[in-house]
Amino acid sequence: MKTIKTLCFVLAVIASCFMTQARDYQPKFLCGVVKADSWTDGNNMEGIYEFDLANATLTKLTDGRDVYQAPLGGAVYEDGLMKGIHFKTVWDDFDQAYTYVLYHVQYDMTTWERVKAYALGAMDRNYISSCGMAHDPVTGKNYGIFYNFNMSWQVVDRKLAEIDFSTNTPTRTIIGKASIPMAAIAFNDQGILYGVGQDGWLYAISTANPGAIGEIEVFPMGDMGFEDNISTNPSTMTYDKRTGKFYWAVVLNDQKSYLYEINPTLGQVSATQLMQLPDNSWLVNMEVIEQQDTLTGDVNCDGAVNSADITALYDYFLNGDETFITTSDVDGDGSITSGDITAVYGILLGDK
Repeated sequence: MKTIKTLCFVLAVIASCFMTQARDYQPKFLCGVVKADSWTDGNNMEGIYEFDLANATLTKLTDGRDVYQAPLGGAVYEDGLMKGIHFKTVWDDFDQAYTYVLYHVQYDMTTWERVKAYALGAMDRNYISSCGMAHDPVTGKNYGIFYNFNMSWQVVDRKLAEIDFSTNTPTRTIIGKASIPMAAIAFNDQGILYGVGQDGWLYAISTANPGAIGEIEVFPMGDMGFEDNISTNPSTMTYDKRTGKFYWAVVLNDQKSYLYEINPTLGQVSATQLMQLPDNSWLVNMEVIEQQDTLTGDVNCDGAVNSADITALYDYFLNGDETFITTSDVDGDGSITSGDITAVYGILLGDK
């Protein structure tokens, strides 16, 4: 049974690698910024920002400084809220040592006002994600790979877990041990979880029950050529359904922060450096912002041009389905004909 489940997962990964095409489009991102070169003591500006890739700009969305808007323990964007775990390092006079204080925080994504800040107990220290958190758009569940600390704050191992933010103390459901340290994780739009390993490889990660050995299954997709150049500083990855690519903000061992575009296609995996991030900013919790502009050929209005748009046109011709009639005149000739199907094929093949 486990072999069949593994085979189905691998086939799903391969199917998800057929990338969609988007034109005249550059993504924008929500993200937290936790460090930047221009900041000085007393002038730090942690908080939530918009990152515009086309203009290479980071714009703060709120006034002042709020470290909780950039949760270091990981965050997800769900139901109009940013939900995450923030931790601070504080000095413990009793133990004469530094320790962590953890908070469950939530923000309204319209006003960016804090709607929840709940202090977690000392034993809740295993809520710190080692590579950010990820929201599955298919199931609506949230996941992270969490540090497992012992009583001396030493990392024992890392565990993949589902996390539920619906209560003041979030609920974690352990799935299995993650033997490969990940720098960042993100889901694609088909519900496949991907991770960038600290070894510089891209992996597909199974969220299914790992079986008797207790380790999650990971499938190497390809070497991105980083070797041992990825630092252990904050790293974040997100998926853009319009292009079928991942975007990854990472601090390398030169202590510089870069943005990479990752092609996850099996057999063609690559990471293309797009830029050093503005002000050498260190980003966390990056998420693509949905843009409402019209994309030529996007008949079904899902933000991408792909085979589903051809299916929508056939539904019109064969079944009289007029759901997407206002976006079906792809070639712009004033009528909906087989020429519109040809136009979508042309976009997919790069003809225009």
